[in-house]
Amino acid sequence: MTSDPSNKRLTLWKFLGILVLFTQAGCDSSQNLWDPSQTTLQQEAPDSFSVVFATSAGDFQMMFYRDWSPLAVDRIHYLSRHSFFSGARFFRINPSVVQFGYTGKPVLDSIWRTLPIADEPVVSSNTRSTVSFARGGPNSRDFQLFINMTDNKDYDTCCGGGFPPVGKVVSGMEVIQSFNNEHGEEPVYYQDSIMLIGNEFLDRQFPRLDTIQETRIGRF
Repeated sequence: MTSDPSNKRLTLWKFLGILVLFTQAGCDSSQNLWDPSQTTLQQEAPDSFSVVFATSAGDFQMMFYRDWSPLAVDRIHYLSRHSFFSGARFFRINPSVVQFGYTGKPVLDSIWRTLPIADEPVVSSNTRSTVSFARGGPNSRDFQLFINMTDNKDYDTCCGGGFPPVGKVVSGMEVIQSFNNEHGEEPVYYQDSIMLIGNEFLDRQFPRLDTIQETRIGRF
């Protein structure tokens, strides 16, 4: 059996990424992001919990509900606890949705793209202020999320299974509404470059996008 060179490259990048984060954030936190084990990924989230997103425009808070989409909410809890979204840009802003998720670290994003979340039924509806994972086909949810800025109930059934909400914004919608929207949908058409180059590309092409500075599980 021949080895796959791409797997070797990914393993090398994971190793280098872990070394970098060891320096920046400590061993445990780094390994949980750069080399997650199946055991840790299978840990269940609380039935409900809140996450504060501190951004360049101010703070907003989301509540997540495990019975809405258990596997997806488990993933949100895991990623939020380990500061996955720190540095992420709000790269898609239109009157319907605000989307985010790319960390700006291409290697880290590539690792989590290989760990998709299985599809689940739509239990709640995509009404204004609810939050759902983006998806591009069956079993393709990974780390990209969108906030419904209006009632998008057609998202409940469209696109081969709909978009199951995982939670909702409970405070700070005015912060989200204030995000820089001068580029609208334009960054979406450069997702290949975002995946390959990360925040270096976004900062060069779209320098005024708002940013997630940190996430905190808890209350304001």
